[in-house]
Amino acid sequence: MKTLFVFLTLIVAVLSNTIVHKKMVALNKTGSFSMKNKWATYSFYEDPKTFKAAEQHCKKQHNGGHLVSIHSQKMNAALLDMVRELAFNEQEVWIGGKRNIFSHNFHWTDGTKWDFTYWGSGSPSNSWVSFSCVAMHTKDSGYWHDIKCSHNRPYICKSESH
Repeated sequence: MKTLFVFLTLIVAVLSNTIVHKKMVALNKTGSFSMKNKWATYSFYEDPKTFKAAEQHCKKQHNGGHLVSIHSQKMNAALLDMVRELAFNEQEVWIGGKRNIFSHNFHWTDGTKWDFTYWGSGSPSNSWVSFSCVAMHTKDSGYWHDIKCSHNRPYICKSESH
């Protein structure tokens, strides 16, 4: 019954979002919950992993997928809504942003252009050595923070829809 309630709640949340029409897929045997549109599938995994392990899992589980790249405020809000409905106690989730140790610039693990940011207060930090990976903070407005890549966090994968 709880799964049905969460599923219905997510459908209402997604249908009220104006990004694009999406189809929700219930919790599956991989332990994820997915949101689909005609271009991509976004899968949320509650099982915490380091940034590197999460990215590897996205590649393996989603045929070359990656941690999610976010290119608009609307997409950031839709992903935040998805995570909030599924993970009531989570503070942060990994997204696919990572700092280049040589140039100190951020990039997306999927190779797409870094053309949108939503940094929280005090982020990104000046500590480029230890705070090199990007997490979305789910208890505020979905602002991003750069944190240590070795922390274990839930994560969102993105894969191309076929």
